[in-house]
Amino acid sequence: MDRKWFEEEMEKIEVPKEEVFQSISAGMHKGRKQKAKRKTIKVSAAFTAAVASMVLASGFLFAPVNNALAKLPVLGVIYEKVGSSVGKELYTSDKVTEVNQAATSNGVDITITSTYYDGNVIGVTFKAKGDDLSIEHMDEGNRPVSGYRYHLFDGTEENQWGTGGSGLEKDGDEFIGSIEFYQDGKDLPEDFTLPLTFTHMADVNGTWSFDLPVKRIPSETILTSARTQSPDGEYELQMTSITKGKATTTLEYTYTVDSWKDTVELDVTDNLGNALPKFHAEVLETKEIDGKIQKTVRELFPGKLSDKARSLKIEADMQQVDEDAITSLNTKLPFEMKSSRFGYGITVQNIQSEKGKMTVDFIIDDLQKGQFRDDILENFAEFVQLIPSKEIKRDDKNDLDYNNMLEYMIRSAETKSVNQDTFHFQSTFELPRGARLKDYSLIAPFENLSRNDKPIEMKPLKIELK
Repeated sequence: MDRKWFEEEMEKIEVPKEEVFQSISAGMHKGRKQKAKRKTIKVSAAFTAAVASMVLASGFLFAPVNNALAKLPVLGVIYEKVGSSVGKELYTSDKVTEVNQAATSNGVDITITSTYYDGNVIGVTFKAKGDDLSIEHMDEGNRPVSGYRYHLFDGTEENQWGTGGSGLEKDGDEFIGSIEFYQDGKDLPEDFTLPLTFTHMADVNGTWSFDLPVKRIPSETILTSARTQSPDGEYELQMTSITKGKATTTLEYTYTVDSWKDTVELDVTDNLGNALPKFHAEVLETKEIDGKIQKTVRELFPGKLSDKARSLKIEADMQQVDEDAITSLNTKLPFEMKSSRFGYGITVQNIQSEKGKMTVDFIIDDLQKGQFRDDILENFAEFVQLIPSKEIKRDDKNDLDYNNMLEYMIRSAETKSVNQDTFHFQSTFELPRGARLKDYSLIAPFENLSRNDKPIEMKPLKIELK
């Protein structure tokens, strides 16, 4: 290609300067609004709602990317406004595949604009155009909060992959968005075709189907046998591999714990002081060996390792998770409910019942000084709950089966602190007419409390990259 002709043609391209500057300004504004990471209350899975998984199914044809196409302003604006950190890194490195595959349904055109596949992450950007498109009411009724709905393959739940995505953004007379997805527990092939179908776009229902060919961007895998232990030598973590993608880094490792609920969390920093941002850790295998639980994990970080990095420092914290305790109210007062793994517990001092209301006085005891913040203890007290004893269910691990218990559990109508210094609380419950106290049990959420306890810090680990 003649360089002079190329430069002259590039000068003719009209760049939407206002939109570009607005996007930059919006990004800077978002950055200013971000605050330093604060410790938050970790709530047990028993008290959190499951988030519906997003779905896919559509494709496009590959088109080779050259430097001129990769820098076209239209695609750049899409990545600036709705691109993920992985997508933006790959776009600026000319590693995305530009696509121009369109489908039409109910007066709406959806066009796939680009794709990428790095590590175990597959991404797609798209735009939509139509007279009836609107995002004004996308948080009402049964409309998808993101503004669009889609599924993989035939749409059945078991075939869906884990995904994340942007909400729709207005860009002139079009709407733009991006999706990233991955499949837990499996190694994806180097290249394959993934079916993706949109079924809702900005207040319009329809069917927009694609078949998406994707090809993994080449990466480098470093094998390692580096190990670390807890200070007492009882627990061990072994790294097995590090995969360096163009915009992602993947670590695989194995560790031992006492319970299948226990986890290990990594903080990874290179020798230049760059920390890898956290994203997603998937458990590939769990098995019991000599009374302990061994987990094999693949963890994906949405950031690339610097080419100048010579080593990684890995700091691992092990979070031990307790079991909830449950005791029948047909028990002589006062009675204790103790943690099965740790020292803390609660003492139920008194129970009063009057006119369909029951008030439980209890003290959280056997705590070390400063072990938990006051707001964590208040949260624990608020989730002390009742359940009819006949509705108590356990799973095949003999753990409380909350999937079959939640609809029967009764949370307090009011919980107040009687004495903050002694961790004395009082919870009032509203019971059905004719209810008898002896037919109910009290649940103490020690799992919730243990997730906010101090983790076991393992010895720092250093891995040489070169």
